[in-house]
Amino acid sequence: MTQRIPTGIPELDSVLRGGLLASRLHLLEGRPGSGKTTIGMRLLIAGVEQDLACLYVTLSETVDELHATAESHGWSLGGIEIFAPELVSPHEYGEQTIMLPSDAELSRLIDSIASRVEQSKAALVVIDSMAEIRLLAHDSSHYRRQIIALRNRLGHAGATVLLLDDLTAVNHEFELQSAVHAAITLEQREQPYGAVRRMLKIVKLRGGDYQSGTHDFAIEQNEILVFPSLIAEEHHRDYPPRALTSGVSGLDEIMGGGIMDGTSTMIIGPTGIGKTTVALQYALAAVREGGKAAYFVLDEAELTLRSRMIDRFGFEDNTEDPNGLLISRVNPSRISPGAFVWRVRRRVEDDLVRVVIIDSINSYLELIKNERTLQLQMNELFSYLANMGVITIIVGAHSAPLDTTREPDALSIITDNIISLRYLEENDTIKQAVSILKKRHGRHSRDIRAFNLVEDGFEVGGRVSQVGHIGCVQNDQ
Repeated sequence: MTQRIPTGIPELDSVLRGGLLASRLHLLEGRPGSGKTTIGMRLLIAGVEQDLACLYVTLSETVDELHATAESHGWSLGGIEIFAPELVSPHEYGEQTIMLPSDAELSRLIDSIASRVEQSKAALVVIDSMAEIRLLAHDSSHYRRQIIALRNRLGHAGATVLLLDDLTAVNHEFELQSAVHAAITLEQREQPYGAVRRMLKIVKLRGGDYQSGTHDFAIEQNEILVFPSLIAEEHHRDYPPRALTSGVSGLDEIMGGGIMDGTSTMIIGPTGIGKTTVALQYALAAVREGGKAAYFVLDEAELTLRSRMIDRFGFEDNTEDPNGLLISRVNPSRISPGAFVWRVRRRVEDDLVRVVIIDSINSYLELIKNERTLQLQMNELFSYLANMGVITIIVGAHSAPLDTTREPDALSIITDNIISLRYLEENDTIKQAVSILKKRHGRHSRDIRAFNLVEDGFEVGGRVSQVGHIGCVQNDQ
């Protein structure tokens, strides 16, 4: 089995099933600004930490510029040799700074890079960028032959090499991808509003296993975070099936008991009717039983949710969540779908939460609305949470009858339970009602019950009947 070299980015190593292939040539390609230089630096910094000889060959930036980039991330390039070969022979071109491509010059450049790697005995090498080398080749075949020659010399020297390419060459083809052992592509996708979305995918890894597909990643000030795409079937946890009751007798009665571990529940209804209050009731019920609940807030400020807990449930005002309710504020315009799923996974796998609540699903769907496989992604997330024995509760706003051809109502197809809240009119009074539209695991009542928000939460009362188009109601006490 080929030895793997860690990249310094743990989740990228996970996607690569261990890291880069030792003594092989790798390509990291992407448009300018996609993060190639940053990832290259992180690889060499990790190499220094492993006491490996590391070499950075720079063809597009000065040494000072590289150090400035590293400092902007809080990193040091100490222990990394930086080599800036001459692209033009001074004796041949005098004061000229731009030259026409020549076979001789390209051969000399390739030889100078290979010779420096051999002399330094570098175990890890980054060459930045191949676009400068490509400019010296008069055609694709000549360029590819030189890259293969470089690959063979560096492979013989035992170096693990990462080539950086910014895809700016005219008539860009796949000379590099075909000549290297492995290729990773970086992509930036501008959003209509909010942060740019960064993604990577492994195009090839000759002789090695890897996780295929597209993976979101982010460049923070002092680290690079990769969010591997979720594969639900790779995760499973044995758990005893239990039911979580809300603690509100009327709701538990029409639910036929409680919500089973490993199931998903959708709470739907128009704005302001009490969906968040019902979700919080289940979260606090799990906490009171000694478990933990993760509440992901997408629609309102975390402070607002905490004030609801204090005012309506009498919960203590404590920002450290010592009682097991883990609240996370998520800004939909600043986070990628992969990063959000990764946050959910960390709560499940690191904090061992029993309940995960997403409030609201409308905002999450807005986050991933450009995805062609939206429903498949949600199904993967629900399947993962089910495999881990987690109760999933999603809050969704709608003001019309369920339409399973449109989001978020379309998600009702893949959820196990649906709790529906609605407004009803009686003469000149607006009232509220609750009903259970669906429960896959076990029986439930078909009753429509009165629903009232009260000081310490909510109450579920007697049956109501809806008459006429407007919705007159009659209480059955």
